[in-house]
Amino acid sequence: MSSPYETITYVVEDHVAVLTLNRPAKLNAMSTELMAELRDCFAEINADTDVRVLVITGAGEKAFSTGFDLDLGETDPASPEYAAYIKGNFDTLMQLWNLRVPSVAAVNGYALAAGSTLALTCDITVAAEHAQFGEPEIRHYALSPMLPMLYFSGNPRMAHYLYYTGDMFTAQEAKEYGIIAKAVPSESLMDEALRIARRISMVAPYSVQLTKDSIRNTYENMGFSRAMNYHRLADTLSLTAHGIPEKDELREARRADVRTFLQMRDGPFRA
Repeated sequence: MSSPYETITYVVEDHVAVLTLNRPAKLNAMSTELMAELRDCFAEINADTDVRVLVITGAGEKAFSTGFDLDLGETDPASPEYAAYIKGNFDTLMQLWNLRVPSVAAVNGYALAAGSTLALTCDITVAAEHAQFGEPEIRHYALSPMLPMLYFSGNPRMAHYLYYTGDMFTAQEAKEYGIIAKAVPSESLMDEALRIARRISMVAPYSVQLTKDSIRNTYENMGFSRAMNYHRLADTLSLTAHGIPEKDELREARRADVRTFLQMRDGPFRA
């Protein structure tokens, strides 16, 4: 059966669903279309009781995902449409967080910005040894990131450092910080992710569901949803703000040329 999706692929075999971000020429950047297809796919998974676990990965050898697509055309950041775009992205990631079944991220390369957040929103994250993570949003005067998952998945003091600087970190560092479960050779990545997924799929579904519900309730008692919603509000205010010279300069560079934008954003940190 052919996939009904254009920017992702989705297959199910033996109770394990595999969702692949499929824009390798764009390093699997998360376009508006891709985010809409993720929402549809997550809804499909929730409705399909044959699916017991989800694996998410990226097409190609370079990237899991480099984050939201920077090409937003002429969209005015001060417009209601842009605020709706931000909320739609937030809701998509929360939809993954609240998915009926456990999810496993198989990070096959760069996982940056929203790509890093997507990987860390999964219940379990496994990465190839050459993979790199990063949350560089603060460098263009936005909050890092769409969901501040590092606070709930690793060492909070390390989260402060990574969020305040936007610095990248390797898969091995992520493992040492307690952010991901495993760092494995690239040739073993999907085998390891699928091995984990199959072991989960062998457990009685009701038991897994109750366990996930209990874990999510623990996060709620820690203030998870309240923290995420506050962060979304602050992020929206940050992204739509005008009158900040440095931010306006970066915004114009982004509209004109992505390479110039990236150089202005990351160049000073390469010294």
